[in-house]
Amino acid sequence: MPKEKTCLSINLYGSILLALFGCADSQEQQASTSPIPLVQNEEKPDLSEAIAKRVEGNSTGAIRILRKLNEEFPNSPEVLLQLARSLQDQKNFPLAAFRFEQALSVGAPKEVHRETADSFLASGDETNALKHFEAHLQDFPDQKNVWLLTARLLAKAGRETDAINAFSRAPELCSHKDALTIANLFYQKKLWTQSARWFRESAKREVTVSPEPLLGLLRVSFAQKDEDQAESLALAIEKVHPGTLQTTDLNMEVSDLLRRRRLADLLEVGVSTQQKNASDLAAALLSEKPPPSRSVVSSGPKLSTTANENALDLDATTSSPMPQETDSFVNLADAFAVPAESDLEMTPLEKGRNAYLNSSYSEALAFSREALKSNPSDAEAWRLSSQAHFQLGEEREAEMTILEAIRHAPFELDIRLDYLRIARESLSAKRYLAELEKSKELFPESVDILWELARRYHLVEKMPVTAGILYREVMKFAPSGSALHEQAKMEIVKLQSL
Repeated sequence: MPKEKTCLSINLYGSILLALFGCADSQEQQASTSPIPLVQNEEKPDLSEAIAKRVEGNSTGAIRILRKLNEEFPNSPEVLLQLARSLQDQKNFPLAAFRFEQALSVGAPKEVHRETADSFLASGDETNALKHFEAHLQDFPDQKNVWLLTARLLAKAGRETDAINAFSRAPELCSHKDALTIANLFYQKKLWTQSARWFRESAKREVTVSPEPLLGLLRVSFAQKDEDQAESLALAIEKVHPGTLQTTDLNMEVSDLLRRRRLADLLEVGVSTQQKNASDLAAALLSEKPPPSRSVVSSGPKLSTTANENALDLDATTSSPMPQETDSFVNLADAFAVPAESDLEMTPLEKGRNAYLNSSYSEALAFSREALKSNPSDAEAWRLSSQAHFQLGEEREAEMTILEAIRHAPFELDIRLDYLRIARESLSAKRYLAELEKSKELFPESVDILWELARRYHLVEKMPVTAGILYREVMKFAPSGSALHEQAKMEIVKLQSL
């Protein structure tokens, strides 16, 4: 009896297992024979009607169609691009720029950065225009006209080194105003030789020479302590543009120069040097005329007219004449002539700055050290050394040398800004914020520091109230209508909508 029960149990278990395996097989077979759903191709938006409207000049109709398509295909770069271009046709540049950025964010071609930049530039937002121009040049570095537009924006943004490098990519396209900008950029960098060269270039590219290139050359002459050249240029400026010097910041400097160097000449023509501005003194020197020669009456035979003329010509070539007007001032050709090679000798610091601008950072570092050997307290040499170290990836050395520059020139804003750029990379977020706060106390009206501090509180610290206060400070000190002023205003609007 127990054996029969055991057999029955085994048979029962076997039946159950067979049933289970049978179900599993049938499920697998059913699953394998079930049809596989086909992947349908995504429907593409039909842009033909909208493009036709644009071609006809009916941008309003095109926008109406494209907005409906944007609702149906919200992430279509093709729709967003056509919508942005239609808005651009309508000269609605801020909204066009917004749509271009949307298109880029969903995969529009990289060429669209150029169109985006143009829209931002037309709307007055130079900050975002510059960002997109730089993005475009990363992929299309051979477009010289874009380099020129970028260089102008970089110069306005205060990025002197980047602006000089950008202008150098398209020098043949530069107008006389661009050449004047380059000259002033080199002047700010204290690269006198290059600055003088571009002031001359600005005058050459101008139909009628304006006072600015001459005034620039005059400033370079004072910076180089070349009083002969400074005097000649001052008189040349007053000769071509009377009354110019008295309206500039060079008025006192030129007045002192002319009194010191030409006092005898001024007294000889009866001009009192007291309370005279530079233009008055220069005009007096330029109006100086030699005294008329006395007629000599001879009792001898009279010479013929031809003989008298020949005698005068002979006298003119053999005697020592009175100083002529051309001896008392330099003409424009002389002012813009390229100086001799001996005048082009640069100091180690100038050579270092030039090497830095040419991306020869090791060479710039060597020249900065040479300058520091002769003057260990030269803050600009320490600053150049820091910049070279930073470009070479030596952040610790860059931080040490810029701190040394600050020690010798604690209230120089440019040096402080260089330090903050390095500190942003090398310090912790907390310490960098503390350095920004300290810098704001030292330079409370610096829009660069205020902007950086506002962005830090806005985006990193997530403190919108503090950020809003700082954005208003930026608007207070940034010129009304400038890109930074308008950007700060937009950021305040964004914070209020949160």
